[in-house]
Amino acid sequence: RRVRGLLAYSHMKKSNNNVTVALLIFLQIGLIMFVFLYSRSTLEHLKTQVKDLTSSISEIKNTEDETRIPLVRVAEEGNEKTYQESFKVREIPDTRSPPCPDFTYDYDLPKASIIIPFHNESDWIISRTINSILNKTPPHLLEEIIIVDDLDPKNLDLVLKIDPKVKVIHNAKREGLIRSKIIGADAAQGSVLIFLEGHCECNKGWIEPLLQAIKDDPTVIAIPEVDVILDSDYEYQKPGVARGGFGLDLVYKWIDLTPEDAANYPNKYIRMPCMSGGLFAIATKSWNVLGKYDEQMEIWGGENLELSIRAWTCGYKLLIVPCSHVGHVFRVGWFPYTWGDLGHWDTILKNNARLVSVWFDQFQDLFLFSRYPRAKEIDIGDLTERKNLRKRLQCKSFQWYIENIYPELKKEEGVAELMVSDV
Repeated sequence: RRVRGLLAYSHMKKSNNNVTVALLIFLQIGLIMFVFLYSRSTLEHLKTQVKDLTSSISEIKNTEDETRIPLVRVAEEGNEKTYQESFKVREIPDTRSPPCPDFTYDYDLPKASIIIPFHNESDWIISRTINSILNKTPPHLLEEIIIVDDLDPKNLDLVLKIDPKVKVIHNAKREGLIRSKIIGADAAQGSVLIFLEGHCECNKGWIEPLLQAIKDDPTVIAIPEVDVILDSDYEYQKPGVARGGFGLDLVYKWIDLTPEDAANYPNKYIRMPCMSGGLFAIATKSWNVLGKYDEQMEIWGGENLELSIRAWTCGYKLLIVPCSHVGHVFRVGWFPYTWGDLGHWDTILKNNARLVSVWFDQFQDLFLFSRYPRAKEIDIGDLTERKNLRKRLQCKSFQWYIENIYPELKKEEGVAELMVSDV
C-alpha cells in the first residue's frame, strides 16, 4: 500500500508540475503577444506622425514655391472675411498622357493675352483661376491676363489685381459672355488670344502646346483637353477624351474619337467638328479676320457652333491639342446669372436663329424653324454684316461642312434627303 501511495503521490506531483509549466508557457506567450501588439501599435502611431510631419513640410514647401498670392482680405456682402486657404494654388494631378511630358517646344513662341469674362463668380474661384495661370505659365509667354467684369455684383478688384499683368475692364452695362469676350479681345496686346472662363484651373505645361500649334499654323484654333472639376467638392478629374458635335436640336454634345484619332492619341492633333466654346486659343490676326463673334447674339448660347462652322467653312480649323490640359468647373443644372430681357429660352432661340439663317443654307428649317416655330416670331436683328462676312471670306456651304468635317450629321433624320449633288 505504501508503494502504491508513493506512486500515486509521485503521479499527482508530476501532473501538478505539468500544469505549472503549461501555465508558465501560456503566460510567456501572452506577454510576448502583448509586447508585439503594443510595439506594432506604437510603430503605426510613429508612422502616422512621420507621415503627417512629411505632409506638413511638403505643404509648406509647395506654398512657398508655387503660391504667389499672399493672405488676401476682401469685403463681401458687408462682412470682411479671410480666405487664406481657398486662394492657394492647390496641387492637382498632372493629367497629360505619355509621352506629352517629354515633348519640347520652341522658346520663342508668340505671347498670349488671356481673356476671362466673369459675372457673379465666387472670389476664391476666380482667384484660383488667375493664380493657376500665373503659376503654370512661363512669364515670357504671358503678355497679360484681361479680366472682363460683366457687371459683377461684388467688388473684387482686390482679388483680381494681384499681379501687374492682370488688367480689369469693367463693363458699363451687362453685355453677356459673347460681347464681353469681344471687349476683352479688342483690348488685348498679345499675338495670340486665349479665352478661358472664371472657373478654370490650368495644368502643368498647358500653354506651350497651344502656342506651338498656332505658331506652326496660324489658321489653327487650338483647343486644350478639358478636364472636369466637380461643382460639388471641386475634385479634379481627367475624363475620357472626346470630340465635340451637335444634333438637330443644336445642343452641344461629346462624340467618340474616330478610330484613326484614337490610334494616334496623344501624338497627333484631333479634328474637332464643334467646340464647346469656353476654352480655346486663336491668333489675334485670325480672330479679327474671321469676324470675332456675332455681336448681336445675346449672353451665351450658339456662339460656339457659329464660330466652329464659320472657321471650318472659311479656311480655318479646330484642333484638340492633347498635351494641353485645363480644368473646368461644370455646373450641373444651375446658372449664377440672369438671361436679360429675353429670358433663357428666347435668348437661345434668337442666337440659334441668327446662326442657321447665315450658315445653314437649305438645312435651316430642319435644324430650327420647323422644330421650334417660335424662333420665327423673335426679332433676330439685321444679318447683313454676317452674310457679307461669309461672302467676303468665300466660305464653303454647310453641306460641305457635313460631308468633309462632320459626316456623322448625315445619320440625323432628314439630313441626307436635303443633300444635293455638285456642292
